Amino acid sequence: MRKRTLAVSITAAAALLTGVVALAGTWRPADLMARLMPAALRASPARLSDVFPSDPAFQFSPPEPGSYRLNRLKPAPDGTVLTADGTTGQLHQLIDGKITLVSFVYLTCGDVDGCPLAFSTLYDIHDASAQLPDLRQDVQLMTISFDPERDTVEAIAAFAHPVSSDPASAQKLDWQVLTTPDTAALQPLLDGFGQVVDRGSADDQINHLLRMYLVDRHGMIRNVYGLGLIDPRLLMTDVETLLLEEVGK
Repeated sequence: MRKRTLAVSITAAAALLTGVVALAGTWRPADLMARLMPAALRASPARLSDVFPSDPAFQFSPPEPGSYRLNRLKPAPDGTVLTADGTTGQLHQLIDGKITLVSFVYLTCGDVDGCPLAFSTLYDIHDASAQLPDLRQDVQLMTISFDPERDTVEAIAAFAHPVSSDPASAQKLDWQVLTTPDTAALQPLLDGFGQVVDRGSADDQINHLLRMYLVDRHGMIRNVYGLGLIDPRLLMTDVETLLLEEVGK
């Protein structure tokens, strides 16, 4: 797992978000805005993406957070899922009012440009989030298996163990690893997100397009990332853009 370092300086732009402070003893808009602002923005580096150094694998630099708008593409679907402890729940309940990065995978995927890339990216974000403990109040990670026959509750629990047993997990983003009871429960989720999955002739191979989805607090899909765009810097820039949207910047 790659380790990231975090720049901890806060720029004047953060001060602008809190508004203009009036004279002492009077009502101060800055105090109100500070209370309304998501916790992740009250104590953050200049940009959340500064957690990550530039990666030569990605030939671009993310735009300035809040300098663009993310369209509301469509509602994320709801459906029955199983958590790593065997609890049955509904996807919308697990999103639970947080900005959520959702990836679809299968645990035995051997394509380095497929599921392992999604795992690596989410591990990097999860690792780096220790430097931004307030972020966990607003943001979470979610991985959903599209191979429920093999990715049983026991299998996803074993996969999630390094995260769930991490002594620093209370300071990091929640990362939910989910499966479904069966393919019948899975299909509405795949259809609703637009995740393409095709079981090949080999029993152990599932053809799929690597996708990651950004879902806002209200359950709306706001962006879809494919191979070449699954850059932690871009993902965190989009997350910060949604946080800034919430405070009307």
